[in-house]
This record gives sequence, structure tokens and C-alpha cells, in this order.
Amino acid sequence: MKTVSKWFRLYLPFAKSEIQAVMNYRISFFLFILAGIMYIFITYYLWKAIFHSSPNATLAGFSLQDMIIYIFISEITSRLTFSNIDAMIGTEVVEGSIAINLIRPINYQIRLFFSALGRSIYQIITSALPIWIGLVAIRFFIVGQMPPNLQTLLLYVVSTFLSFLIMFLFNFAFGMISFYTSYIWGLRMSKMAVLRFFSGSLIPIAFFPIWLQDILKFLPFNSMNYTPVMIYLNKYSGMDAFHAISTQILWIVVFFALTHWVWNKAVNRLTILGG
Repeated sequence: MKTVSKWFRLYLPFAKSEIQAVMNYRISFFLFILAGIMYIFITYYLWKAIFHSSPNATLAGFSLQDMIIYIFISEITSRLTFSNIDAMIGTEVVEGSIAINLIRPINYQIRLFFSALGRSIYQIITSALPIWIGLVAIRFFIVGQMPPNLQTLLLYVVSTFLSFLIMFLFNFAFGMISFYTSYIWGLRMSKMAVLRFFSGSLIPIAFFPIWLQDILKFLPFNSMNYTPVMIYLNKYSGMDAFHAISTQILWIVVFFALTHWVWNKAVNRLTILGG
């Protein structure tokens, strides 16, 4: 127990410093919030037009009410699981500060994890929780719909945290590319576009062609955003929810092993080039 307490005291300041760093750029933060709100409303009116032009009340198993909740919860989940540690790694490699960080008596990957955790905590307090409370209040007072039960909310929280771990490990492995190339900004933009599409952030995966859905079952994209949102909507419940969460845990194990291997290769390359 003392070891765990000491461990948290060592790395918790990195989470706090990340929160302070984000707070220093308040204009950027408010622009980020504004862009998110605009995206939500644009997506809402787009799907509203699609459903009103359709002769069916449901599309791919989604009603308009389901889609409205999906839009909001998907945005919240994306904010909670987002991390920019690949950009942090790339910057440190370009500036050369990666060498200093490697000789510090701390675990570099754990340090980045707490930095990403700090950003997520900030998102919970400043945007995710207020958006969710607003959604629940509006749904209750307009259509009389209650929020999901406690069990569903707990499963959503667990699944979202697992998604956060998957995204962290994926971005850490992706950031290792910067050890082999001097600039990864373009690659990051491409990566973000691919993840946003195939993780269900833009369009629910249920709307994809069946053949593409079958392929995505063997890839980690479902576990990054789609799974927690579907759990929140009660589209995944019982054994389906258990299977989805088990799949997330499996991907965490896979990415953990991958990051360990890639990290060792990248550090060995850095050692050789740096003498």
C-alpha cells in the first residue's frame, strides 16, 4: 500500500501540470468547446433530415431519439478518451528533450499516461460532465426520458476507461514513429481522420456495409469509441456487453505488448544514433 501511495505521489504532479497547461490556453479551450458544440448541432440537424426523409422510423436499429443520444455521448466519449501523447513524443524527439526524459529516474510511459489522464480529468470537469448533465436534463423535461440505470452507467464508465487505455497505448505506439522520421504532423492528421471514421465517432458502425462490419470485428476501432456508446444506449447489454468489454481488455493486452516491443526498438535506435 505504501508503494502504491509513493508511486502516485511521484507521477500525480504530471497529471496536475497537464491540467495547468491546458488552463493556460483558455482561448484555445473555449474555441475547442465551441467547435464541439457546433459539430454536435450540425450532426444533429443532418441526421434529423436523414430520418425525416426516410419512410422508416428506424435506420440500422437506431431511432431518431437513439441517434440524438448517440451524437452527444459519442462526442463526450471522444473527449474523455482523447490524448495527444503522440504529438508530445514527436515534439520531444524533434527538440531533443527526449534524451533528458529517458535518463530521469521515472518511467517515461507512466509519465505520459498521467499527463493524458490529467487532460481527461480536465475534460470531465469542464466539458463532458456539463454536456451530459445538460443532455439528461433536456431529455427529462422535454420527453420525460430518464437517464440509464446505475448498472448501465457503471458499465459505460468502465468501458470508457478501457477505451482511454486503448487510445493511450495506440497513440504511444504511433508516437514511436517520430524516432524514425523527423515530423509526424501529417501522419497524425491522417491517423485522427481514420480513427474518427472507423471508431464510430462520425457514423455508427451499424450503418457500415456488412462486409466492413465483419472486418472491423477483428480490428481495435470498435473498442475505441463505439463500444462504450453502445453500452450507454443499451444496444449492448448482458452477454453482448460482457463480450464487448472482454474484447477491449484483449486489445489492451495486445497494445501493451506492442508498445513494449516498439519502445525497446526505438530506444535502441536512439542509443545507437546518440552514441
